Amino acid sequence: MRKLKCGQTVLRVIYGHAAHGPAASSASIMAGAAYVPIDPNYPLERIRYILTNTKVTLLLTEQALSTGAASFFEGAIIATDREADAIGKESAERIARGESGVVPEDLCYIIYTSGTTGRPKGVMTRHRNVVAFVSAFNGFCNICASDRIYQGFSLGFDGSVEEIWAAFSNGVPLVVGAAEVARFGNEVARLLTEKRVTYFSTVPTFLSMINEDLPTVRLLVVSGEQCPAELVDKWAINGRRMLNVYGPTETTVNTTVAECVPGKKITIGKPLSGYDLYVLDENRTPVAQGEAGELYIGGTGVSRGYMNSPEITAKSFIPNPVKGPGHSTILYKTGDLVRYNGENELLFLGRIDTQVKIRGYRIELSEIESVLLEHPQIQSAAVTVHEREGLKELAAFITAKNKGERIEAESVVGLLRNRLPAYMVPAYCDVLDELPTLTSGKINRGKLPDPLAPLTRSNRSIIAPETDEE
Repeated sequence: MRKLKCGQTVLRVIYGHAAHGPAASSASIMAGAAYVPIDPNYPLERIRYILTNTKVTLLLTEQALSTGAASFFEGAIIATDREADAIGKESAERIARGESGVVPEDLCYIIYTSGTTGRPKGVMTRHRNVVAFVSAFNGFCNICASDRIYQGFSLGFDGSVEEIWAAFSNGVPLVVGAAEVARFGNEVARLLTEKRVTYFSTVPTFLSMINEDLPTVRLLVVSGEQCPAELVDKWAINGRRMLNVYGPTETTVNTTVAECVPGKKITIGKPLSGYDLYVLDENRTPVAQGEAGELYIGGTGVSRGYMNSPEITAKSFIPNPVKGPGHSTILYKTGDLVRYNGENELLFLGRIDTQVKIRGYRIELSEIESVLLEHPQIQSAAVTVHEREGLKELAAFITAKNKGERIEAESVVGLLRNRLPAYMVPAYCDVLDELPTLTSGKINRGKLPDPLAPLTRSNRSIIAPETDEE
């Protein structure tokens, strides 16, 4: 810990897999530095953009990834597993706040999310934001000494903050799944049972992939996307608590929470302690009880804004238009449409812009469209979500600059995969003569046809299964 301490280092990049994340993030925080998580599966251009945007000076990684990291990072690189013996010889005594120099307003981490400009945006979260969230969520979850908490979220997804600090702040074990296990529902279920995990946080899509029982799990938390009623009917039984939580990265992990009960309409609940909610109309005036409006969030969880993006920050983090004592000074404009029900719980009604969530990932459709428009042959582009057999997939529709010109899927795939993480690459890409529009001239996504053309590389090789198991 003390060997990693460096007073001149403001930000540290964590470039590694799930098992590397909890220790590296907590080490950075305790040493007085904010961390910037980077998934090694990100396209190289996206990684370089994040590094340039944050101007980090130290990269924490694993030995297996360190050689590759040296090809795009010129600063100091520490492979923590390779240096484990040397680090182990250092004092295990906690670094005091006076030594680290950390104050509540300092950054704790920067997590990059999908942006509307064709580039991701880095959310700057302060120590006081995280401490407030952890304290509030702990008070709701009632974690006890016998609990064991599973960490399955990527460090680049702020659900990992919930998992890691639910364990560390309560002094209970954190069970980290291997990357090859974390992708498959039933394998995770077996791991949870084998390791006697009692607290499991996941997204509804992943939970729907689990067919086996979870006998040791007493607290199940779902987030990131709308939760179907059938999941509540299946899992909120036999005394198991099931929570549906909601919260943008910009307001620090979870903002609201609802207890899920079979047969009861699913809501996103009420605010955690310290969070303030405002439902406003187009004029930013509070709506009447029960009417729909856009959700604005204030309180202790509101982050500092976006890294090196003052204009975008000013559009999303606004002075509170609702004046009066006790009101938050700054509100985050979520873009989510909500209304209160008769029990004063929030119902999520959808988005008012082009942001979507698929498998818990927040995706700005306009970011994908911006990248598509960089293709020299593409005149216009629209991306939407298509649902087939219960599975949500991204579908792109494009028009050619020269009508009738063939646009090779290979070149489109290459552009997208070089710029975007895999979960943002559309499964389909259809070429249309023109895109349907509204009278305002904007794209009419509701009139886009069903997608037909899978977006795949033409030179890929398919190896057929050889056994029943394959």
